[in-house]
Amino acid sequence: MFYLIVNQMKKKNKILLFPLLPILVLICLVVFNITCCNNSDLDTTHTQSVVSVELKAMVKEDQELRMDDSIDYSIINAADLKHRERVFELLAQGVIVDPEDLYLAALLLQHADPSSCRDCYLLAYRLAIEAVNKGFDKARAMSAKNLDRYLVFSNKPQKYGTQYNYDDSTSLYYLFPVDSITTDKERLDWNVKPLDSMQAFIDKLNSIQ
Repeated sequence: MFYLIVNQMKKKNKILLFPLLPILVLICLVVFNITCCNNSDLDTTHTQSVVSVELKAMVKEDQELRMDDSIDYSIINAADLKHRERVFELLAQGVIVDPEDLYLAALLLQHADPSSCRDCYLLAYRLAIEAVNKGFDKARAMSAKNLDRYLVFSNKPQKYGTQYNYDDSTSLYYLFPVDSITTDKERLDWNVKPLDSMQAFIDKLNSIQ
């Protein structure tokens, strides 16, 4: 049903997707929760193989575009939007269930524009957590980064300290505010460097400008 709604909107007026993205993300979260609880009826062998190939192709494009320093960023934005729409469709179909596929979907969603889809970071966090729960430890850092990103763009202190930015007015990099309650032990559990190491990384960036 959701798949049909998305396709109809895209045919009718693609611009409609921008204001409705938070609603689509919410629907995906609900469908994803249901799928996690009951996916026994899926034809997992064939479906997962096809989905894995498609997700890997999208991630390959995602990474290659970002390696080109001369590229017009509008091209990257257009590709990111195309990838998000497809991930939403696959989630709504309940076919992203393999741990690595969950991780790849999270990777694609983490590049969302916060002005149009801040909740994409929350969805990416949930996907990464599910991948971790299924034994895919590589997704630990991904979950931490997306939770931090969601908190930062919700005007709240980040939990782990993975997010930083560049201040044009001072020409310096800086860490977004970090929740002081989080310990380095918690960071280690989620494959995140100690906070002092992250600050040292920021200091190094500022020293080589």
